[in-house]
Amino acid sequence: MPKSEDLITQPAASIRFNRLRLGILILGLLVVGAFAASSAYDAGRAYRNALAATDREIGNVAKALAEQTAWTWQGIDLLLRDTARWYRNDSSKVPPERLDEVLANRTAGVGQVRLITIVDAQGIQRHRSRGSSPPNFDVSDRSYFTAQRDGTAAGLFMSEPLITRSENRAAVILSRRLNGDKGEFAGVITAIVDLEDLEQFYGSVTLGEGSATQLLRDDGTLLVRNPAAPEAIGKIFHGLVATSNAPAIRLGSSIDGRRDFIAVARVRDTPLVLTVTREESVALQPWRDEAARLAARTILVTVLGLAAIAALWRQLGRAERGERALRASEERYALAMEGANEGHWDWNLETDDLFLSSNFKILEGQGDDQLATTRAAWYAKVLIHPDDRARLDAATNDHLEGRTQGFECEYRVEHRNGDWHWLLARGRCLRDAAGKPYRFVGSAIDVTAQKQVQADKEHLEAQLRQSQKMEAIGTLAGGIAHDFNNILGAILGYGELAQEHAVEGSALRRYVDNVMHAAGRAKVLVDRILGFSRSGLGERVHVHIQSVIEETLELIAASLPPNIRLEKKLDAGDAALIGDSTHLHQVVMNLCTNAVHAMEQGGTLTVLLERVRMIEGRLLSRGALTSGTYARLVIEDTGPGIPPAVLERIFDPFFTTKDVGEGTGLGLSLVHGIVTDIGGAIDVKTTAGNGASFEIWLPIAAEAGKPAVETVRELPRGHGETVMIVDDEPMLVALAEEMLAELGYEPLGFDSSRAALQAFRAEPARFDLVLTDEAMPDLVGMELAREIRRIRPDVPIILMSGHGGVPLANRAAEIGVNEVLHKPLQRGDLAESFARNLRSIQ
Repeated sequence: MPKSEDLITQPAASIRFNRLRLGILILGLLVVGAFAASSAYDAGRAYRNALAATDREIGNVAKALAEQTAWTWQGIDLLLRDTARWYRNDSSKVPPERLDEVLANRTAGVGQVRLITIVDAQGIQRHRSRGSSPPNFDVSDRSYFTAQRDGTAAGLFMSEPLITRSENRAAVILSRRLNGDKGEFAGVITAIVDLEDLEQFYGSVTLGEGSATQLLRDDGTLLVRNPAAPEAIGKIFHGLVATSNAPAIRLGSSIDGRRDFIAVARVRDTPLVLTVTREESVALQPWRDEAARLAARTILVTVLGLAAIAALWRQLGRAERGERALRASEERYALAMEGANEGHWDWNLETDDLFLSSNFKILEGQGDDQLATTRAAWYAKVLIHPDDRARLDAATNDHLEGRTQGFECEYRVEHRNGDWHWLLARGRCLRDAAGKPYRFVGSAIDVTAQKQVQADKEHLEAQLRQSQKMEAIGTLAGGIAHDFNNILGAILGYGELAQEHAVEGSALRRYVDNVMHAAGRAKVLVDRILGFSRSGLGERVHVHIQSVIEETLELIAASLPPNIRLEKKLDAGDAALIGDSTHLHQVVMNLCTNAVHAMEQGGTLTVLLERVRMIEGRLLSRGALTSGTYARLVIEDTGPGIPPAVLERIFDPFFTTKDVGEGTGLGLSLVHGIVTDIGGAIDVKTTAGNGASFEIWLPIAAEAGKPAVETVRELPRGHGETVMIVDDEPMLVALAEEMLAELGYEPLGFDSSRAALQAFRAEPARFDLVLTDEAMPDLVGMELAREIRRIRPDVPIILMSGHGGVPLANRAAEIGVNEVLHKPLQRGDLAESFARNLRSIQ
């Protein structure tokens, strides 16, 4: 029989077991109850958050759209004010038939304005920026007119929604009063804002399902709604404007009949109100979904809790052991995931043991077979860039000593193939209760590609700044060259006439020859400046690359010093580019001249030309190449090379290292401008003491044969044809008259373009050809040519310009100009041009 103490022990154990089971049950029920209460609280909080989020979202959207609308209305008002001021003060300077065109130009920058109209004091529309006003188009009964006429509108007036009579489109019209010289009413200027355009503007803002945007007048009149509600436009909805600038509230919308949240914002400085609404069912749907999820979760937890309580007393011990193991596994997993990105490490600071993931060792360039059991062994083995080692040590020490919250450092490591890779390392250390670090974990990623992209971006930005600087200086230089051309034209023209009349061998002839020589040098300088500024006249034709370079090298070889040897290898075949052969000649001549000047003690000038097929794009020191076929021109010298400080500025306009009077500083800047203009690029390579190499990459456009050699022939002469000469410089007019008279023409000069036009209108059949300058104060050359073409379409017209280029030639051709000549002109230019154009009409 069992002993009595055993009997006592068994009930006691049973009681203890029952108490433990009861305690577990009570605890479990309390936990489930607490979870249910927490879910109810979360549901309530989610409801309040949904209301607050809806209020905040549609309120912010309403304010933002109201502010944007205010800026739009302010811009329209500014347009009306400025146009009204212009119409009052300056419209008389514009021909009446061009007023509509001027209004259209002023309206072009304001996308919300469909058109601007000007209405006189009787309500008759006189001008409009789009289309033409119907005869006697009366708007005197419109509210925007009567309000301004009767003085009931203070400044800007906005009409009710209406249908425009001229275009039959729904719109609102903004108007301002036009006053006469004495302040009397002189009419109104209006801006028509198309409601369809406003609908598209607000329609571009995506608000989500169940949301709508309304633009109303402050009396509740609906102007625009998105999504569209055509039947409601123009109706009054007081409920949508009664809660301006208040928190979003719920109300039954009188537009679609649904219960909506509404946020109202007044449009600053306008009689407008902008409202944003959202259906209550849509706004609260996330809360309903969250409440359903919380309810399902509570039920599931309750069921699982009860099941767990029923089984917990049988598995308590095993559960405790399993939970302990699970917690350790979760901690290890959490630390690994926190530090893991590409590769990660785990460093025990107390023992110096170091764990490196396989990816981390590969990133460090050691390979997965390299093992480092301690941090000291790893640090001695990894190849960190000398410039980065101190920064890495400093970042590590700062974090371990508590000066930084986290560890972050970029450094370079060398891989087995000799390449340097950038790594970005991040991590943190774990500390004990005393704040002493005992564990350091982190991760690293390879950011080499990002570093390269950043470097390329900085390089391109530097090139852009350089290009903008050169363009600005080129524009200034081109303007100066243009003005100098008129002076130079007179010097060359009269010098050429003096040369012909001076006796050969006389002192006077010698003086004139010297003047012509100096003027020729000035003309070359002006041509360089115009070429640099891209304002010179350069035809776009197929240029045989190799033949131009061969001709240039023949000229250079004839003037080389005895101690400089020319080596060349030209192998581009019949490759041709689209451009001007003179420009290509200038590129080769300037680069070779610079190379010769760099070899003061003698040396070798090497010129190579070859075809190169680029499979992929490539970034050069000046420009970038895309895939395609190029002619690669290399010009090398054996001089002392280019110092780094000079290399950065060699393409700057007017920068030169030569003594005063020996260089203009335009050579390389001209080369850069020409190569860039034809779509090429430049690469400069230099080493101190080993000379410099310029690589010019020229895009090949086609194949072309070598050009035929032109024969010198006598200048063609006229046969008494009457030529009209127009130039605002009287000296150039007189010069042209003398030149043409000697060439056999009957010249008639004018120093006023308007006087010339009057003479042509009086006797259009008298003139066989018209020669006119472009830049003139009264009527520019192309406008004069356009008027002459209207009077007599068949007369040849030749335009002169000292600052034109291909764009000017294209515009001139569109209005019927036969040819554009580049100033300064000489007899040969005029004789050849006149012969071509007079022959074409015979």
